Amino acid sequence: MNLSLFIAKRYFFSKSKASFISLISRISMISVGVEVMALILILSVFNGLEDFQKGLFKTFDPDLRILSAEQQRLQLNDSQVASIRAIPGIAYMNPVLEDQGLIRFDQKQLVVRFKGVDSSFLAANRLKGQVVEGEYFIGDSTQAFALVGIGVFLNMGMSFENTVEPIQAWYPDHDRLRRFAISENTIRSQVFFPAAVLEVEQNFDNQTVIVPLAWMESLVGSPGSRSAYEIMLAENADDSQVKARLIEILGKDYTVQTRDEQHALLLKAIKIEKLFVFLIMAFVMGIASFTLFYSLSLLVIEKRKDLRSLMAMGITPKQLLKTFLFLGLIISFSGAIVGMFFGFVLAWAQQQFGIVPLGIPNALIDAYPIQMHVMDFVWTAVAVIVITFVASIFPARKAVQMTFDIK
Repeated sequence: MNLSLFIAKRYFFSKSKASFISLISRISMISVGVEVMALILILSVFNGLEDFQKGLFKTFDPDLRILSAEQQRLQLNDSQVASIRAIPGIAYMNPVLEDQGLIRFDQKQLVVRFKGVDSSFLAANRLKGQVVEGEYFIGDSTQAFALVGIGVFLNMGMSFENTVEPIQAWYPDHDRLRRFAISENTIRSQVFFPAAVLEVEQNFDNQTVIVPLAWMESLVGSPGSRSAYEIMLAENADDSQVKARLIEILGKDYTVQTRDEQHALLLKAIKIEKLFVFLIMAFVMGIASFTLFYSLSLLVIEKRKDLRSLMAMGITPKQLLKTFLFLGLIISFSGAIVGMFFGFVLAWAQQQFGIVPLGIPNALIDAYPIQMHVMDFVWTAVAVIVITFVASIFPARKAVQMTFDIK
């Protein structure tokens, strides 16, 4: 066994003559363990939130979305559409036309986000599992029905029993407004009836109305144009490979986004928050390591006679330096291992039983989501090693100086 490691283990397991030195060593272990446990739990919560967001996006976002690189709307020709549909792995291709408009009903009005879709959207069963009331259909341009977010449905006081008075939709003619050609045709109007209520997530529920594509084209006065083409992939399809094939077909004039890229800013914000939390907790762990610093410093003073004996037996300054570095590492890592164990157990218990509730009424989840990642444990261990080395290096040098400078 390495001599420095052997001596460090002896110092760690043997009782100190001064009981308060042993007490400080135990406090060092406990403080490191508590910080490690807290760090594992916090990082796991951030992982859970990220996975929850991705799972939530999966309920209403497509696997891939095709957008124009420069303009708000696009229009693919028949050849491009046929080439895209022929790509292996693509199950459905949904043309979409989206824009904001005003709805009015029973002396109430609300600005909503209209999303025009065709029959392929329903064929893909998109959002079918989120229907909480009503029937899953949207009709056509002559008799339009809509899938309405539950927030819109309740705020407007809609009812399935009212089959006489439809909901009015209003949309401004932007070209006429830009030319100040204001007339009775400046505002386009259409009507629809609610067919079903959707409950997905708050932002979606409070502003989304899904309508027939032909009805939407008539409302915005832009037949043939699309806001995007949404691609739904087969079960085992690789989105990166399909994306590369789409870019090859469409060229640089179009942008293809994966589901994560569609919400890149939000997911990036979660990762940045996780990084800053890790740095803050590492800083707190560094402050807690002052107990380790004092524990080693006092141990050096107490072991002066032993250190002289070791010098007489031939121990080198380098070996003595390693001894106290190893001792600091053993003290900290003992606490870190215990902290990781309890952090794992508590995270597992939260994951399985939802012990700590979220505390938000009518939330999509009842308890804080938890997802443990191996790399979080690895980076936590790295942080402990670095902080321990920094906290131990001064007492170790002091031990060498006291031993070999005394004549």
